Amino acid sequence: MRRWTFFAILFALAPVAASAEPPPPAPAGAPSQGRAPAPASALASEGFTLVTEEKGVRVHRREKRAGVEFALEASLPAPPEQVRRALLDYANHQKWQEHLKENKILARNADSLLVYQRLDLPVIDDRDYTLNVTWGAEGPILWMRFVAANERGPKPVDGVVRVNAHQGGWRLEPEGAKGTRAVYRFHLDVAGSVPSWLGKDQAKDNIVDFIVRLKKEVPNYR
Repeated sequence: MRRWTFFAILFALAPVAASAEPPPPAPAGAPSQGRAPAPASALASEGFTLVTEEKGVRVHRREKRAGVEFALEASLPAPPEQVRRALLDYANHQKWQEHLKENKILARNADSLLVYQRLDLPVIDDRDYTLNVTWGAEGPILWMRFVAANERGPKPVDGVVRVNAHQGGWRLEPEGAKGTRAVYRFHLDVAGSVPSWLGKDQAKDNIVDFIVRLKKEVPNYR
């Protein structure tokens, strides 16, 4: 059986997993993150280095701050609108990840979600965080972003390690007649004590696997 790293678990869950239960409205004037992540052509100038290219996925890493920071680029077999529908189908994304212990939408707007998640993970202590997830468009380019917003979520829980540094986003750009060129990037500091085998090298392998599974999902969202 394939073993998930903690980084890959959070990578898969952060922008997508949420409850299907309708949440209350978000407070008026809640802040919004308002633009698409930079294109893949900007990664090298921003200090990212290509670390692997396999199964049609290019994975880049930047060693600039505490934690891990990855970016990837891949072609997906559907237009941006369809890919984003797949990413926003929160209830079905739960089947991708069995370690989700708690999952609550705290607030929802037309273009944002406030999501609390707690992960029950093997070997290490549970982790939790609240994310502010937003999405929008810049012409034909669709985007999604998320950032830790723990001050807007539940208070810390005894025995659970809070993840405070967690942010990233998707850039979904039309490619050809019916495809998408996706760029995904994220920074994560897992905090707490983490065994050495939950490392960066294995994390990049699981990132590739996540994109392979996403490619299989998007045809279901025509």
